[in-house]
Amino acid sequence: MQVNSDLTHGDRRLAVEDAEPAMATVDRYNAVARTLHWTVALLIASLYGTNWMRSDAPHGSAERLWWLSAHESLGLLVLFLCLGRLFWRLTHATPPLHGSPMVRGLAAAGHGLLYLATIALPLAGITRAFAANELRFFGLVLPVSAERSPMLAAIAHFAHGGLVMNSLLALIAGHALAALWHQFLLKDGTLDRMI
Repeated sequence: MQVNSDLTHGDRRLAVEDAEPAMATVDRYNAVARTLHWTVALLIASLYGTNWMRSDAPHGSAERLWWLSAHESLGLLVLFLCLGRLFWRLTHATPPLHGSPMVRGLAAAGHGLLYLATIALPLAGITRAFAANELRFFGLVLPVSAERSPMLAAIAHFAHGGLVMNSLLALIAGHALAALWHQFLLKDGTLDRMI
């Protein structure tokens, strides 16, 4: 099917979607990729929520331990899903990035850094839990064989609670702003590919 060159970017995308079924997926992430993307996004938001609730609970209280357990459980789930998502992305075609070569390069770098941060943050959290010699996953206490190490705990605390966490927040903000820029200023349908 030929697409009239007078069509706007949005109309061009619609024309492709109305074409043969094989072509309809060319400019959209598949259902697995979209589900993993939004599930991880919701879990990351939940992680910030559980961390905030934990920090408000009194030290040594059962409430604080419950929020910590929820945080650790969700963090491990994020790690598993992100590794699965990365595997899926490496083994399945993705729609081409829109924009100039510079915009495409920035988008690719941003996506790569998001993957790195969403995997590094739970890993830093697991390392931090190593210092306590236990890790909780939905009620199960997973023993950790590593010996307590104040130096490792301090490094993991800095990475998990500061460096990587703040980097991930900045990357998420940049990712969201870029999606809104594409959607409302460029109007090129980029956001529609992940919905």
